Amino acid sequence: MNSGEMEPRINDLQIESRVHALLDFPVRTNQMPSAIYQCPNDDTEELNIENSKKKPYKCPYSGAKCNVTGDIQRLLLHLRNDHNVEMHDGRSFSHRYVHHNPKHLHHATCMLTLLDCFGRQFCLYFEAFHLRKTPMYIAFMQFMGDEEEAMSFSYSLEVGGNGRKLTWQGVPRSIRDSHKTVRDSQDGLIITRKLASFFCTDNNTTNKELKLKVSGRVWREQPISL
Repeated sequence: MNSGEMEPRINDLQIESRVHALLDFPVRTNQMPSAIYQCPNDDTEELNIENSKKKPYKCPYSGAKCNVTGDIQRLLLHLRNDHNVEMHDGRSFSHRYVHHNPKHLHHATCMLTLLDCFGRQFCLYFEAFHLRKTPMYIAFMQFMGDEEEAMSFSYSLEVGGNGRKLTWQGVPRSIRDSHKTVRDSQDGLIITRKLASFFCTDNNTTNKELKLKVSGRVWREQPISL
């Protein structure tokens, strides 16, 4: 198990993380339907999935609007070199998020971490934002690839501290969906700021700093034997 602090600080949000290997477990996922098209020869066929796979992906960075597009390998280099996003290896992780001045959340602040496992890459987001004027935190993962392959993975997230624990299990959405789309749909681990104070890992917490420990894991669905 490796440990260390992750930099740089984005606005008032910081992160420290540890990553280590974890065995995978099976889980069922869902699937989006394919579109149907009429061919010139009067035969109908499903839209070729490969056509959508050829479309370039948009940069999934959440800290600022970025117009860079490309394949997964190009985006990985772009995220690490241009946005200074950290990449970690392993199927499980443990992060400690530090939110400075939590009482003064004027705009959304987000942290992005890349996770490499099963030969694939995932985006792990942790964001402080407002939901109908209520200060909230959300953590979720997205798969760096298409929706079809994303459905073969699942993940869990857990925030805990002071004898309390809150868990979430879900399917990573493809980065074809924007970070904002996933956040606004609340498809992840949701924590209100008031509740977050009960999980705070620092018993001496003041209004100037809030520390949350979020751990999780990713696993791949095993084919069902007939």
